[in-house]
Amino acid sequence: MNRKIGMRAFSMLLALLLVSVMMMPVMAAEQVWQSQGNEQNVRYDLEKYTVRLVDSEIPKDLIGARTQAAMSSFEEEFKNIQPRYVGAAEVDISEDEKIVAYVFRVLPNGESVSYVEVVSSKDNLSLEEISSHTDAWIDGPLKNKTEESLKEGDIGLLSYGPTPIHTATISRTYTGVGRAYLTTTWYWDNQETNSNQDYFFTKTTLRTDPGIDISGYEPYRNAQFDVEIDSDYSVPGYYQHLPNVQVIQNDPQTTNGYTTVGLSLGTGGCALQWSTAIPSTHVELHNLGGNTLYWHEEFFLLAGCAATTFEFTPGQHSYCSQSSARNGNTYVVSRVMADVSDGWGKIVDGIAYFAPSGTNSWGHLCKIKWSGGYVHT
Repeated sequence: MNRKIGMRAFSMLLALLLVSVMMMPVMAAEQVWQSQGNEQNVRYDLEKYTVRLVDSEIPKDLIGARTQAAMSSFEEEFKNIQPRYVGAAEVDISEDEKIVAYVFRVLPNGESVSYVEVVSSKDNLSLEEISSHTDAWIDGPLKNKTEESLKEGDIGLLSYGPTPIHTATISRTYTGVGRAYLTTTWYWDNQETNSNQDYFFTKTTLRTDPGIDISGYEPYRNAQFDVEIDSDYSVPGYYQHLPNVQVIQNDPQTTNGYTTVGLSLGTGGCALQWSTAIPSTHVELHNLGGNTLYWHEEFFLLAGCAATTFEFTPGQHSYCSQSSARNGNTYVVSRVMADVSDGWGKIVDGIAYFAPSGTNSWGHLCKIKWSGGYVHT
């Protein structure tokens, strides 16, 4: 699962030209909102802080340029705010895959969210099909997230848990076999009082939809999947992992299934708590060395959970040097990868077959930096 992130060099002129072709209007029905609690009386404009790209293939530089423009615009207008970590996700895919949809939004509370749809470079999905998936996410999860953020700012709700920095979802479809979603939220503990260290959480959900559940007739079922969280990950020449980073907690530990377990990371008033399902056979936690760990989940092919949508959610708690992390540079909190090679299986005449074959590992990483002011209050 250790692959280089492609760094293709495109000029800004190309990026700007592509914007005019690929960027579509963002849900005209959504209105301009204004926070009652903001002394600056700044209007929060959904379109201004949202990026929506749909095309047969979207270059990573265009994604980076448009994302940075939205974040910079938000930071420039919402200045009367508290210091915090800000960030966004970068997609990590292989050379034989391509991005066909990308959505990004800075929420009124300073958190950001993104959605990416990835397909094989050989696939040629219609723009109508891609748009329908994208707009379903905009009208569902993104709309709900935005309304929660607006409500939080308007009535002054206080957060007693970790502060979300960015939530990223990547979707990958394997025609006739299955579909997988990886959704990760990276958090910062803004309540701890240790002046020497900053604390972070990575929580990720791998959702797997077997072909038999998607179509009703494809025989493929959930079989085996890996989820990796790497807090030691750096991009040479661009940005490093958090300075002196150390992982202090991981959940879940090795567990037999089928069951649901309650999990918790952190202590005191800033703990991250959730529950996750364990598949019919087991989940095993492995340490690849250093601060890189992965979970292997395995299904009994004839079990009920193998034939329906299944969600598995592991998490990690880490800390780093505070003074170094807040020096204005960009750092990686962690990289999260899903490996779905031979992830789905079917039984034909008593023989088990698995797909997809080859290397099918993909995911995202969260890049952050310390900002002197970048959260809507």
